[in-house]
Amino acid sequence: MIKISAAILAMMFLLLTQAGAHHSFAIYDIDNKITRTGILTKLQFTNPHIQFILQVDNNGKKETWKIESLNTLRWDREIGKRDVAEEGEKVTIQGWPARDGSDSMVLSTIVSPKHGKTVVVDRIRQERAREDIPAVTVKRN
Repeated sequence: MIKISAAILAMMFLLLTQAGAHHSFAIYDIDNKITRTGILTKLQFTNPHIQFILQVDNNGKKETWKIESLNTLRWDREIGKRDVAEEGEKVTIQGWPARDGSDSMVLSTIVSPKHGKTVVVDRIRQERAREDIPAVTVKRN
């Protein structure tokens, strides 16, 4: 009986820690899609989310954009190939910016002229994403 209870508690703990580890889309402004073009300095296919780092020259001001995407399993299932771009190339990324005004966003589309590819991710599709939207948003152009 004690072994069964311990096993049930362990499973509940694992489920709760996994559920709490994932954030909602509320940190992103899903009504304000933006576009940035720059040099892709990092492309990392790791979990929990694929990461892109984009160096952007915004009228002489250097910006470093952190872009997150799907997890690797979902990317492989929905997008397929991972050769969408490579580090050092100029790409255009479109996505939903962070509400706090930081230089970060969630990926919607990446265009790689070198690879001749446009990959559309559009991971914010759920109607639920709008349920937890905070009132204050820093608008980005």
